[in-house]
Amino acid sequence: MKTMIKTAAIGLALTGAVISGCKKIDDFVNKGFDAELFRKNLKAACDGKTVGYSFAISQNGKIVKYDFGGEARNPKDGEVDYEILTRQGTGSCSKTITAFAILQALEDKGQNEKARLVDLLPAWWNIPEENNPLTVALLLQHYAGLQHVGDGDYQAIRATMQQPTTGYGKAAYVYRNGNYSICRVLLYCIVNGTKGLEGLSDAAADEVVSQFHRTYVREKIFKKAGIPDWSKINVGPWNESGTITPKNMDRRMTLYYNFKQPGLSGITTYTTYLEAGPGGWYMNSPEMAAVLAAGEEGKLVSDTMMKKMKEDFMGYDRTITGKHGAYYYKNGVWADSLTRGVYTVVMHFPNNVQVAWHSNARNTNLGSPEALIKNAYDDAWR
Repeated sequence: MKTMIKTAAIGLALTGAVISGCKKIDDFVNKGFDAELFRKNLKAACDGKTVGYSFAISQNGKIVKYDFGGEARNPKDGEVDYEILTRQGTGSCSKTITAFAILQALEDKGQNEKARLVDLLPAWWNIPEENNPLTVALLLQHYAGLQHVGDGDYQAIRATMQQPTTGYGKAAYVYRNGNYSICRVLLYCIVNGTKGLEGLSDAAADEVVSQFHRTYVREKIFKKAGIPDWSKINVGPWNESGTITPKNMDRRMTLYYNFKQPGLSGITTYTTYLEAGPGGWYMNSPEMAAVLAAGEEGKLVSDTMMKKMKEDFMGYDRTITGKHGAYYYKNGVWADSLTRGVYTVVMHFPNNVQVAWHSNARNTNLGSPEALIKNAYDDAWR
């Protein structure tokens, strides 16, 4: 079934500004690297080893190749093919988008990643003196040593900042989603200051900062990246009619699976904009690749900041070493108790090549997706 391709007019036009992969462009990319061979390698490595997948390869600011395969829904759930336009939860790859937003906002204010959290967040939070040295960089790197409280809503974010750090810096590294939940409030404060939050209830303040976060990312990240549906992209499932909920289902949307237990039905999650920051953006791989390409082209942050983001791991996890140097990546992994979930990866290569890779299964026969992508790239040189 080709149901997802029919959504091109309301999703992502294959001949539009984001995808130009139907053209032969290998002649003008870096000598020796063959984007078409990268595509073939990556597709061959994925076929038959996960439920559904797609990927998009960008270079020099454009998406040059893409591919897809498998099922968005298996026969038990109504059988829908996984297509290039299939959107799914991107998991913690959303943190890369959050980092772009935070660092762009700082640069627009003449500041940088060294700005202190205490100088940006509301003064009436009474942040303890121990937290005064904490910077935006330390937060994005998971180096802040914060003791997180609650589930990431406004009240929990404030309570977390009111707990003294246990120590900060590289030695204090602990990966926590809560660090990027704080970014939802932080983004509002960087752009608008704190006056608009004064006197609001926690619930009202959460609504203000969360709505602002979604609007900012749409306008300052997705629109700048040239994504046709920039104004519709949402946190959690959505389609052309708006938010998808348990009461407003879409039988075309992908579900999430455990490839190694094919008898299980698929599931989905319903994250909302009130949980944005650490995860939740619902996108297809070309849309995510467009963001990566825009970042490398200086459309989102400065070239200097883009370099810092990767090398200092602000919105990125680490590097994987390949034949052509260090490849910077971020992954997004989520699953339920039966290991039905998602696995997503974004990766940047030295010759201004990026890839966004999405799968609707957490448990697969792919091995390490990061290593799989690295090997497909390494073997794409002639």
